[in-house]
Amino acid sequence: MSHPSTAQMLSGGAIAFFVAVLPGTALSQTSPNTVPRTPVLRNNITGPRVGESLDTFRYTLGAGDVVRLEVFNVPELTGNQTIAPDGTISISLIGAVRLEGLSIEEGAALLRSRLERFLVRNIVNLSLVEPRPLNIAVVGEVNRPGPRFLTYFRATATGRDSQVATLTRALEAANGVTSRADLSNVQVSRRDGANGRRLLKINLLDLLEKGDISQDIRILDGDSIFVPRLADQVAAQPRPVQNSTFIPDSFSIQVALAGEVNRVGSQTLLFTRQGQAATGLQGATGTAGIAGQGGPVTITRALQAAGGITEGADIRRIRIGRLGVDGKRAEFRVNLLDLIVKADLTQDVVLTDGDEIFVPKLPVQNPSEYGEIAKATFSPTSITVQVVGEAVRPGSVTLRPNSPFTLAITSAGGLTNDADWRAVELYRLAPDGSLVRRNLVADLNLPPSEENNPSLRDRDVIVVRPAFGSSILNSATRFLGLIVNPFSLVRNLFNN
Repeated sequence: MSHPSTAQMLSGGAIAFFVAVLPGTALSQTSPNTVPRTPVLRNNITGPRVGESLDTFRYTLGAGDVVRLEVFNVPELTGNQTIAPDGTISISLIGAVRLEGLSIEEGAALLRSRLERFLVRNIVNLSLVEPRPLNIAVVGEVNRPGPRFLTYFRATATGRDSQVATLTRALEAANGVTSRADLSNVQVSRRDGANGRRLLKINLLDLLEKGDISQDIRILDGDSIFVPRLADQVAAQPRPVQNSTFIPDSFSIQVALAGEVNRVGSQTLLFTRQGQAATGLQGATGTAGIAGQGGPVTITRALQAAGGITEGADIRRIRIGRLGVDGKRAEFRVNLLDLIVKADLTQDVVLTDGDEIFVPKLPVQNPSEYGEIAKATFSPTSITVQVVGEAVRPGSVTLRPNSPFTLAITSAGGLTNDADWRAVELYRLAPDGSLVRRNLVADLNLPPSEENNPSLRDRDVIVVRPAFGSSILNSATRFLGLIVNPFSLVRNLFNN
Protein backbone atom coordinates (compact mmCIF):
# COMPACT_ATOMS: atom_id res chain seq x y z
CA MET A 1 0.00 0.00 0.00
CA SER A 2 1.52 3.29 -1.10
CA HIS A 3 1.39 6.29 1.17
CA PRO A 4 0.83 9.79 -0.12
CA SER A 5 3.83 12.04 -0.25
CA THR A 6 4.17 15.08 1.98
CA ALA A 7 3.48 17.34 -1.00
CA GLN A 8 0.30 15.40 -1.73
CA MET A 9 -0.77 15.73 1.89
CA LEU A 10 -0.19 19.51 1.70
CA SER A 11 -2.29 20.11 -1.44
CA GLY A 12 -5.99 20.72 -2.24
CA GLY A 13 -8.89 21.43 0.12
CA ALA A 14 -10.92 24.53 0.93
CA ILE A 15 -10.26 27.47 3.12
CA ALA A 16 -12.15 28.24 6.32
CA PHE A 17 -11.22 30.93 8.78
CA PHE A 18 -12.56 32.71 11.79
CA VAL A 19 -11.92 36.05 13.41
CA ALA A 20 -11.31 36.12 17.14
CA VAL A 21 -13.10 39.04 18.69
CA LEU A 22 -11.62 40.71 21.74
CA PRO A 23 -14.14 41.15 24.58
CA GLY A 24 -15.76 44.58 24.30
CA THR A 25 -13.78 45.71 21.25
CA ALA A 26 -16.38 44.84 18.63
CA LEU A 27 -13.68 43.98 16.10
CA SER A 28 -15.88 41.56 14.16
CA GLN A 29 -15.37 42.04 10.45
CA THR A 30 -17.88 42.50 7.64
CA SER A 31 -17.25 41.29 4.17
CA PRO A 32 -16.72 44.07 1.63
CA ASN A 33 -18.53 41.89 -0.93
CA THR A 34 -21.79 41.71 1.06
CA VAL A 35 -21.98 44.99 3.00
CA PRO A 36 -22.26 48.13 0.81
CA ARG A 37 -19.65 50.75 1.46
CA THR A 38 -20.45 54.45 1.68
CA PRO A 39 -20.44 55.75 -1.92
CA VAL A 40 -17.48 57.90 -2.82
CA LEU A 41 -16.45 59.80 -5.92
CA ARG A 42 -14.30 57.67 -8.23
CA ASN A 43 -11.75 60.04 -9.66
CA ASN A 44 -8.12 60.97 -9.38
CA ILE A 45 -8.57 63.43 -6.51
CA THR A 46 -6.30 62.44 -3.65
CA GLY A 47 -7.70 64.95 -1.13
CA PRO A 48 -10.57 64.29 1.30
CA ARG A 49 -14.10 63.73 -0.01
CA VAL A 50 -17.30 64.00 1.98
CA GLY A 51 -19.30 60.81 2.40
CA GLU A 52 -23.08 60.88 2.69
CA SER A 53 -23.19 58.61 5.74
CA LEU A 54 -20.99 57.31 8.52
CA ASP A 55 -18.23 54.91 7.53
CA THR A 56 -18.47 51.13 8.02
CA PHE A 57 -15.85 49.86 10.43
CA ARG A 58 -13.17 47.77 8.72
CA TYR A 59 -10.06 46.88 10.67
CA THR A 60 -6.89 46.66 8.58
CA LEU A 61 -3.75 44.92 9.72
CA GLY A 62 -0.51 46.79 10.24
CA ALA A 63 2.89 46.78 11.90
CA GLY A 64 2.63 45.94 15.60
CA ASP A 65 -0.50 43.78 15.39
CA VAL A 66 -0.18 40.39 17.09
CA VAL A 67 -1.94 37.75 14.98
CA ARG A 68 -2.40 34.02 15.38
CA LEU A 69 -1.96 31.74 12.40
CA GLU A 70 -3.47 28.26 12.68
CA VAL A 71 -2.83 25.73 9.90
CA PHE A 72 -4.82 22.52 10.25
CA ASN A 73 -2.66 19.56 11.25
CA VAL A 74 0.59 21.52 10.74
CA PRO A 75 1.71 22.61 14.24
CA GLU A 76 5.04 23.84 12.83
CA LEU A 77 3.23 26.70 11.11
CA THR A 78 0.79 27.43 13.94
CA GLY A 79 1.46 30.19 16.47
CA ASN A 80 1.39 33.88 17.30
CA GLN A 81 3.35 36.40 15.29
CA THR A 82 3.82 40.14 15.50
CA ILE A 83 3.60 41.92 12.17
CA ALA A 84 7.04 43.40 11.53
CA PRO A 85 7.69 47.11 10.87
CA ASP A 86 7.78 46.32 7.12
CA GLY A 87 4.22 44.92 7.40
CA THR A 88 5.09 41.24 6.99
CA ILE A 89 5.06 37.98 8.90
CA SER A 90 7.46 35.12 8.20
CA ILE A 91 6.34 31.56 7.36
CA SER A 92 8.96 28.86 6.96
CA LEU A 93 7.51 27.30 3.79
CA ILE A 94 6.93 30.50 1.84
CA GLY A 95 8.97 33.20 3.56
CA ALA A 96 7.71 36.76 4.21
CA VAL A 97 4.04 37.53 3.55
CA ARG A 98 2.90 41.15 3.54
CA LEU A 99 -0.30 41.61 5.56
CA GLU A 100 -0.18 45.38 6.12
CA GLY A 101 -3.25 47.15 4.77
CA LEU A 102 -5.34 43.98 4.53
CA SER A 103 -8.40 43.02 6.55
CA ILE A 104 -8.23 39.79 8.52
CA GLU A 105 -10.33 38.05 5.87
CA GLU A 106 -8.07 39.31 3.11
CA GLY A 107 -4.97 38.25 5.05
CA ALA A 108 -6.37 34.76 5.58
CA ALA A 109 -7.24 34.48 1.89
CA LEU A 110 -3.73 35.54 0.91
CA LEU A 111 -2.16 32.95 3.22
CA ARG A 112 -4.46 30.27 1.85
CA SER A 113 -3.43 31.03 -1.72
CA ARG A 114 0.27 31.01 -0.81
CA LEU A 115 0.05 27.75 1.17
CA GLU A 116 -2.42 25.95 -1.09
CA ARG A 117 0.14 23.92 -3.00
CA PHE A 118 1.65 22.59 0.24
CA LEU A 119 -1.53 21.53 2.05
CA VAL A 120 -3.76 18.49 1.72
CA ARG A 121 -6.56 20.13 3.70
CA ASN A 122 -6.18 23.81 3.13
CA ILE A 123 -7.71 25.04 6.40
CA VAL A 124 -6.08 28.30 7.49
CA ASN A 125 -7.35 30.36 10.43
CA LEU A 126 -6.10 33.89 11.04
CA SER A 127 -7.17 35.81 14.12
CA LEU A 128 -6.21 39.10 15.79
CA VAL A 129 -4.74 38.46 19.23
CA GLU A 130 -3.75 42.02 20.19
CA PRO A 131 -4.32 45.13 18.09
CA ARG A 132 -1.53 47.64 17.66
CA PRO A 133 -1.88 51.20 19.03
CA LEU A 134 -3.63 53.39 16.48
CA ASN A 135 -1.59 56.32 15.20
CA ILE A 136 -4.03 59.20 14.78
CA ALA A 137 -4.03 63.01 14.82
CA VAL A 138 -6.47 65.22 16.75
CA VAL A 139 -6.38 68.93 15.92
CA GLY A 140 -8.56 72.02 16.19
CA GLU A 141 -10.48 72.98 19.32
CA VAL A 142 -9.00 70.41 21.68
CA ASN A 143 -6.85 71.13 24.71
CA ARG A 144 -3.85 69.04 23.57
CA PRO A 145 -3.81 68.96 19.75
CA GLY A 146 -1.35 66.77 17.87
CA PRO A 147 -0.59 63.10 17.13
CA ARG A 148 -1.93 60.48 19.50
CA PHE A 149 -1.59 56.73 20.03
CA LEU A 150 -4.97 55.22 20.87
CA THR A 151 -4.93 51.70 22.33
CA TYR A 152 -7.59 49.01 22.59
CA PHE A 153 -6.57 48.16 26.14
CA ARG A 154 -6.41 49.90 29.50
CA ALA A 155 -4.70 48.73 32.68
CA THR A 156 -6.96 47.59 35.55
CA ALA A 157 -6.39 46.11 38.98
CA THR A 158 -7.06 42.64 37.59
CA GLY A 159 -5.08 42.99 34.38
CA ARG A 160 -6.26 44.58 31.16
CA ASP A 161 -9.69 45.41 29.82
CA SER A 162 -10.44 45.87 26.16
CA GLN A 163 -12.05 49.08 24.90
CA VAL A 164 -13.44 50.29 21.63
CA ALA A 165 -11.29 52.96 19.99
CA THR A 166 -14.02 55.52 19.34
CA LEU A 167 -14.19 59.18 18.43
CA THR A 168 -15.05 60.26 21.97
CA ARG A 169 -12.09 58.28 23.32
CA ALA A 170 -9.85 60.08 20.85
CA LEU A 171 -11.14 63.43 22.09
CA GLU A 172 -10.56 62.36 25.70
CA ALA A 173 -6.99 61.39 24.75
CA ALA A 174 -6.51 64.97 23.52
CA ASN A 175 -7.57 66.22 26.99
CA GLY A 176 -11.07 67.06 25.80
CA VAL A 177 -12.52 69.81 23.65
CA THR A 178 -12.37 73.52 24.39
CA SER A 179 -15.33 75.78 25.15
CA ARG A 180 -15.20 77.02 21.54
CA ALA A 181 -15.55 73.60 19.88
CA ASP A 182 -18.30 73.09 17.30
CA LEU A 183 -19.32 69.53 18.11
CA SER A 184 -22.04 69.52 15.46
CA ASN A 185 -19.44 69.44 12.69
CA VAL A 186 -16.52 67.23 13.77
CA GLN A 187 -14.60 66.01 10.73
CA VAL A 188 -12.71 62.72 10.39
CA SER A 189 -10.34 62.30 7.44
CA ARG A 190 -9.89 58.60 6.64
CA ARG A 191 -7.82 56.56 4.23
CA ASP A 192 -9.84 55.08 1.38
CA GLY A 193 -7.40 52.78 -0.45
CA ALA A 194 -6.63 53.82 -4.01
CA ASN A 195 -9.18 56.62 -3.74
CA GLY A 196 -6.95 58.64 -1.38
CA ARG A 197 -8.90 59.94 1.62
CA ARG A 198 -12.46 60.87 2.31
CA LEU A 199 -14.09 63.11 4.90
CA LEU A 200 -16.71 61.99 7.42
CA LYS A 201 -18.80 64.64 9.18
CA ILE A 202 -19.94 63.72 12.68
CA ASN A 203 -22.54 65.47 14.87
CA LEU A 204 -21.65 64.73 18.48
CA LEU A 205 -24.47 66.97 19.69
CA ASP A 206 -26.84 64.26 18.44
CA LEU A 207 -24.95 61.79 20.62
CA LEU A 208 -25.29 63.99 23.72
CA GLU A 209 -28.79 65.33 23.18
CA LYS A 210 -30.51 62.44 21.38
CA GLY A 211 -28.43 59.43 22.41
CA ASP A 212 -27.44 58.67 18.81
CA ILE A 213 -24.58 56.26 19.49
CA SER A 214 -23.90 55.88 15.76
CA GLN A 215 -22.21 59.28 15.88
CA ASP A 216 -19.48 57.86 18.14
CA ILE A 217 -17.77 56.10 15.25
CA ARG A 218 -14.84 53.73 15.69
CA ILE A 219 -11.44 55.18 14.87
CA LEU A 220 -9.01 53.53 12.47
CA ASP A 221 -5.26 53.76 12.16
CA GLY A 222 -4.25 56.87 10.26
CA ASP A 223 -7.44 58.84 10.97
CA SER A 224 -7.14 62.62 11.31
CA ILE A 225 -9.77 64.30 13.51
CA PHE A 226 -10.53 68.01 13.19
CA VAL A 227 -12.76 69.83 15.70
CA PRO A 228 -13.74 73.21 14.19
CA ARG A 229 -14.39 76.43 16.10
CA LEU A 230 -17.87 77.81 16.73
CA ALA A 231 -18.72 80.44 14.13
CA ASP A 232 -20.66 82.46 16.73
CA GLN A 233 -17.99 83.86 19.02
CA VAL A 234 -20.42 84.61 21.84
CA ALA A 235 -22.21 81.25 21.74
CA ALA A 236 -21.89 79.08 24.84
CA GLN A 237 -21.78 75.31 24.77
CA PRO A 238 -25.06 73.58 25.71
CA ARG A 239 -25.10 72.08 29.20
CA PRO A 240 -24.91 68.48 27.89
CA VAL A 241 -21.55 69.42 26.32
CA GLN A 242 -20.27 71.06 29.49
CA ASN A 243 -21.08 67.89 31.44
CA SER A 244 -19.86 65.39 28.86
CA THR A 245 -17.01 62.93 29.28
CA PHE A 246 -14.88 64.68 26.67
CA ILE A 247 -14.80 67.96 28.58
CA PRO A 248 -11.77 67.68 30.92
CA ASP A 249 -12.37 67.58 34.67
CA SER A 250 -10.02 70.51 35.06
CA PHE A 251 -8.29 72.97 32.77
CA SER A 252 -6.92 76.51 32.84
CA ILE A 253 -7.19 79.51 30.55
CA GLN A 254 -5.34 82.80 30.52
CA VAL A 255 -7.17 86.09 30.04
CA ALA A 256 -6.18 89.76 30.37
CA LEU A 257 -8.21 92.39 32.23
CA ALA A 258 -7.88 96.16 32.02
CA GLY A 259 -9.86 99.22 32.99
CA GLU A 260 -12.02 99.57 36.09
CA VAL A 261 -10.99 96.45 37.99
CA ASN A 262 -9.01 96.34 41.20
CA ARG A 263 -6.21 94.16 39.78
CA VAL A 264 -5.43 94.70 36.12
CA GLY A 265 -3.27 92.38 34.03
CA SER A 266 -3.11 88.72 33.12
CA GLN A 267 -5.18 86.23 35.11
CA THR A 268 -4.95 82.44 35.05
CA LEU A 269 -8.40 80.97 35.62
CA LEU A 270 -8.91 77.32 36.53
CA PHE A 271 -11.98 75.17 35.98
CA THR A 272 -12.75 72.08 38.01
CA ARG A 273 -15.79 69.87 38.42
CA GLN A 274 -14.99 69.16 42.06
CA GLY A 275 -15.48 71.63 44.91
CA GLN A 276 -12.60 73.93 45.76
CA ALA A 277 -10.21 75.21 43.14
CA ALA A 278 -8.04 78.20 42.36
CA THR A 279 -10.22 80.83 40.73
CA GLY A 280 -7.76 83.59 39.94
CA LEU A 281 -4.03 84.01 40.15
CA GLN A 282 -2.27 80.77 40.85
CA GLY A 283 -2.16 80.27 44.58
CA ALA A 284 -5.46 82.06 45.24
CA THR A 285 -8.16 79.57 46.20
CA GLY A 286 -11.89 79.70 46.48
CA THR A 287 -14.97 77.97 45.25
CA ALA A 288 -15.09 77.52 41.49
CA GLY A 289 -18.36 78.66 39.99
CA ILE A 290 -21.41 77.49 41.93
CA ALA A 291 -20.39 76.71 45.50
CA GLY A 292 -19.15 73.14 45.80
CA GLN A 293 -20.10 72.20 42.23
CA GLY A 294 -17.59 73.80 39.89
CA GLY A 295 -18.72 75.61 36.78
CA PRO A 296 -17.77 77.30 33.52
CA VAL A 297 -15.13 80.01 33.46
CA THR A 298 -17.27 83.11 32.87
CA ILE A 299 -16.65 86.85 32.82
CA THR A 300 -18.02 87.27 36.35
CA ARG A 301 -15.48 84.75 37.63
CA ALA A 302 -12.74 86.68 35.85
CA LEU A 303 -13.85 89.90 37.53
CA GLN A 304 -13.87 88.12 40.89
CA ALA A 305 -10.30 86.96 40.27
CA ALA A 306 -9.33 90.59 39.52
CA GLY A 307 -10.58 91.72 42.95
CA GLY A 308 -13.90 92.94 41.60
CA ILE A 309 -14.84 96.09 39.76
CA THR A 310 -14.24 99.61 40.99
CA GLU A 311 -17.11 101.90 41.94
CA GLY A 312 -16.57 103.82 38.68
CA ALA A 313 -17.01 100.77 36.42
CA ASP A 314 -19.48 100.91 33.56
CA ILE A 315 -20.79 97.35 33.61
CA ARG A 316 -23.24 98.05 30.77
CA ARG A 317 -20.51 98.26 28.15
CA ILE A 318 -17.82 95.74 29.07
CA ARG A 319 -15.83 94.80 25.97
CA ILE A 320 -14.37 91.36 25.21
CA GLY A 321 -11.78 90.87 22.47
CA ARG A 322 -11.54 87.36 21.02
CA LEU A 323 -9.80 85.66 18.11
CA GLY A 324 -12.26 84.67 15.40
CA VAL A 325 -12.26 81.76 12.97
CA ASP A 326 -10.42 83.97 10.46
CA GLY A 327 -7.56 84.56 12.89
CA LYS A 328 -8.54 88.20 13.44
CA ARG A 329 -9.51 89.61 16.83
CA ALA A 330 -13.14 90.67 17.03
CA GLU A 331 -14.86 92.61 19.81
CA PHE A 332 -18.29 92.25 21.40
CA ARG A 333 -20.00 93.75 24.43
CA VAL A 334 -21.80 92.38 27.46
CA ASN A 335 -24.19 94.14 29.82
CA LEU A 336 -23.74 92.82 33.34
CA LEU A 337 -26.41 95.19 34.68
CA ASP A 338 -28.95 93.03 32.82
CA LEU A 339 -27.45 90.01 34.59
CA ILE A 340 -28.06 91.40 38.09
CA VAL A 341 -31.32 93.26 37.36
CA LYS A 342 -33.02 90.96 34.83
CA ALA A 343 -31.22 87.68 35.66
CA ASP A 344 -30.07 87.44 32.03
CA LEU A 345 -27.51 84.62 32.17
CA THR A 346 -26.58 85.11 28.51
CA GLN A 347 -24.62 88.18 29.61
CA ASP A 348 -22.32 86.05 31.78
CA VAL A 349 -20.27 85.01 28.75
CA VAL A 350 -18.10 81.89 28.95
CA LEU A 351 -14.47 82.91 28.41
CA THR A 352 -11.88 81.18 26.30
CA ASP A 353 -8.10 81.15 26.35
CA GLY A 354 -6.63 84.46 25.16
CA ASP A 355 -9.69 86.65 25.77
CA GLU A 356 -9.09 90.35 26.48
CA ILE A 357 -11.55 92.08 28.84
CA PHE A 358 -11.86 95.85 29.20
CA VAL A 359 -14.14 97.48 31.78
CA PRO A 360 -14.70 101.16 30.87
CA LYS A 361 -15.26 104.04 33.29
CA LEU A 362 -18.81 105.17 33.92
CA PRO A 363 -19.32 108.67 32.45
CA VAL A 364 -21.86 109.71 35.09
CA GLN A 365 -22.44 107.76 38.28
CA ASN A 366 -25.96 106.76 39.24
CA PRO A 367 -26.22 106.34 43.03
CA SER A 368 -29.48 104.41 42.70
CA GLU A 369 -27.68 101.61 40.81
CA TYR A 370 -24.68 101.45 43.11
CA GLY A 371 -26.55 99.48 45.78
CA GLU A 372 -27.51 96.73 43.32
CA ILE A 373 -24.04 96.56 41.79
CA ALA A 374 -22.38 96.41 45.22
CA LYS A 375 -24.31 93.21 46.00
CA ALA A 376 -23.18 91.48 42.80
CA THR A 377 -20.74 88.58 42.94
CA PHE A 378 -18.25 90.44 40.74
CA SER A 379 -18.06 93.42 43.12
CA PRO A 380 -15.41 93.46 45.87
CA THR A 381 -16.32 91.40 48.93
CA SER A 382 -15.18 94.20 51.28
CA ILE A 383 -14.37 97.90 51.33
CA THR A 384 -11.94 99.89 53.46
CA VAL A 385 -12.96 103.19 55.05
CA GLN A 386 -10.77 105.56 57.08
CA VAL A 387 -12.20 107.09 60.27
CA VAL A 388 -10.05 109.92 61.68
CA GLY A 389 -10.56 112.38 64.51
CA GLU A 390 -12.70 111.95 67.58
CA ALA A 391 -13.37 108.21 67.29
CA VAL A 392 -12.63 105.72 70.04
CA ARG A 393 -10.54 103.55 67.61
CA PRO A 394 -9.60 105.80 64.68
CA GLY A 395 -8.03 104.23 61.59
CA SER A 396 -8.96 101.78 58.85
CA VAL A 397 -12.31 99.99 59.06
CA THR A 398 -13.20 97.03 56.86
CA LEU A 399 -16.88 96.76 55.95
CA ARG A 400 -19.19 94.97 53.56
CA PRO A 401 -19.95 96.89 50.37
CA ASN A 402 -22.93 99.21 50.58
CA SER A 403 -22.62 99.53 54.38
CA PRO A 404 -24.24 102.69 55.82
CA PHE A 405 -22.23 105.61 57.14
CA THR A 406 -23.24 104.98 60.77
CA LEU A 407 -21.84 101.42 60.63
CA ALA A 408 -18.34 102.83 60.09
CA ILE A 409 -18.77 105.00 63.21
CA THR A 410 -19.88 101.97 65.20
CA SER A 411 -17.00 99.84 63.85
CA ALA A 412 -14.55 102.49 64.99
CA GLY A 413 -15.82 102.10 68.58
CA GLY A 414 -18.14 105.08 68.44
CA LEU A 415 -17.29 108.72 69.10
CA THR A 416 -15.38 110.23 72.00
CA ASN A 417 -16.93 112.64 74.45
CA ASP A 418 -15.16 115.50 72.69
CA ALA A 419 -16.65 114.68 69.26
CA ASP A 420 -18.98 117.01 67.40
CA TRP A 421 -21.45 114.36 66.23
CA ARG A 422 -23.67 116.98 64.53
CA ALA A 423 -21.05 117.92 61.93
CA VAL A 424 -19.18 114.79 60.78
CA GLU A 425 -17.54 115.12 57.36
CA LEU A 426 -17.53 112.42 54.65
CA TYR A 427 -14.90 112.79 51.91
CA ARG A 428 -15.12 110.84 48.65
CA LEU A 429 -12.95 110.82 45.55
CA ALA A 430 -15.13 111.52 42.48
CA PRO A 431 -14.55 109.77 39.10
CA ASP A 432 -13.05 112.97 37.69
CA GLY A 433 -10.43 113.05 40.48
CA SER A 434 -12.02 115.84 42.49
CA LEU A 435 -12.67 115.53 46.22
CA VAL A 436 -16.30 115.72 47.34
CA ARG A 437 -17.30 116.61 50.92
CA ARG A 438 -20.60 116.00 52.67
CA ASN A 439 -21.65 117.08 56.18
CA LEU A 440 -23.55 114.38 58.06
CA VAL A 441 -25.04 113.83 61.50
CA ALA A 442 -23.65 110.80 63.31
CA ASP A 443 -26.99 109.69 64.71
CA LEU A 444 -26.63 105.96 65.16
CA ASN A 445 -30.42 105.54 65.14
CA LEU A 446 -30.81 106.79 61.58
CA PRO A 447 -32.03 104.22 59.03
CA PRO A 448 -29.98 103.77 55.85
CA SER A 449 -30.77 106.44 53.26
CA GLU A 450 -28.78 108.16 50.55
CA GLU A 451 -29.63 111.57 52.03
CA ASN A 452 -28.90 111.20 55.76
CA ASN A 453 -27.12 107.84 56.18
CA PRO A 454 -25.56 107.06 52.77
CA SER A 455 -23.91 103.86 51.65
CA LEU A 456 -20.15 103.93 51.89
CA ARG A 457 -17.71 103.17 49.12
CA ASP A 458 -14.17 101.89 49.07
CA ARG A 459 -11.58 104.44 50.29
CA ASP A 460 -14.14 106.86 51.77
CA VAL A 461 -12.74 109.04 54.59
CA ILE A 462 -14.80 110.09 57.61
CA VAL A 463 -13.49 113.04 59.65
CA VAL A 464 -14.90 113.62 63.15
CA ARG A 465 -14.01 117.10 64.47
CA PRO A 466 -13.87 118.06 68.16
CA ALA A 467 -16.90 119.83 69.52
CA PHE A 468 -16.65 123.49 70.48
CA GLY A 469 -15.57 123.79 74.11
CA SER A 470 -13.83 120.42 74.24
CA SER A 471 -10.33 120.08 75.61
CA ILE A 472 -8.41 122.73 73.70
CA LEU A 473 -5.05 121.18 74.51
CA ASN A 474 -6.02 117.73 73.21
CA SER A 475 -7.72 119.10 70.16
CA ALA A 476 -4.84 121.38 69.27
CA THR A 477 -2.37 118.56 69.60
CA ARG A 478 -4.30 116.00 67.55
CA PHE A 479 -6.01 118.15 64.94
CA LEU A 480 -3.78 121.08 64.18
CA GLY A 481 -3.18 119.91 60.60
CA LEU A 482 -6.87 119.11 60.11
CA ILE A 483 -8.04 122.56 61.33
CA VAL A 484 -5.53 124.35 59.15
CA ASN A 485 -5.97 122.29 55.97
CA PRO A 486 -8.48 119.42 56.13
CA PHE A 487 -8.32 118.77 52.39
CA SER A 488 -4.56 118.18 52.59
CA LEU A 489 -5.04 115.53 55.28
CA VAL A 490 -7.76 113.72 53.37
CA ARG A 491 -5.80 113.70 50.11
CA ASN A 492 -2.84 112.15 51.93
CA LEU A 493 -5.14 109.39 53.15
CA PHE A 494 -6.37 108.73 49.59
CA ASN A 495 -2.82 108.57 48.27
CA ASN A 496 -1.73 105.98 50.85
